[in-house]
Amino acid sequence: MALYSYKHAREKADELIKKFGFSGPPINVRSIAAGLGIKIVELSLPLWFSGGLVLLDDKYYIALNKNLTPTQKMLTIAHEIAHHQIEHQEISYLKTRERPFYHVEADVFAEELCMPSALVKREAGKWYKDHRFLARLFGVDEEAMIRRMEELKLLPRGRYVWDKSYG
Repeated sequence: MALYSYKHAREKADELIKKFGFSGPPINVRSIAAGLGIKIVELSLPLWFSGGLVLLDDKYYIALNKNLTPTQKMLTIAHEIAHHQIEHQEISYLKTRERPFYHVEADVFAEELCMPSALVKREAGKWYKDHRFLARLFGVDEEAMIRRMEELKLLPRGRYVWDKSYG
C-alpha cells in the first residue's frame, strides 16, 4: 500500500489564494476559475454528477450541475480547479477504482482552497470556534466547516453527528 502526502495539493491551493490576493474569507472560487481562464457552465445534469473539467478547442470549462447546493457548487468548482492546477495526466476524471488518488487529492485541494487552514485557524481564534458563524463567513455549510475544524483539531472529532434523514 502506497503512502500519499497531500502537502503538494494544499500548497497549490495556498499558492492560488496568494496569487489572487485573498487575505480573508470567503474565497471566491468563481473568480479564481475566471482568472485561470476556466469558464463555468451550469447545466441540468444527473444527480450523481456534480461537475467535470472539460477541454474543448484549447479552452477549459467546468460543467457544473446547477441543482447543487451553494456549498456543493463551491467545492465542485474548487475540485475541478485542482485537476487543472495539479496537472493530472488525463482530462477525463470520472471516479474509478484505477485512479482514486486523483480525486482524493482534488478534494484535499478543494477543501484547502475554500477553507484555508491558516484562515480557518485565525478566524476560529477570533470567533471562539463558533462553527455556525465560521460556516457563514467562509460561505460553506455547517457540516463542511465542522469537518474542517475537526481535521484541524479545532474541535474534537465525533462531537457532531449528521443525520441527514432527520427533520
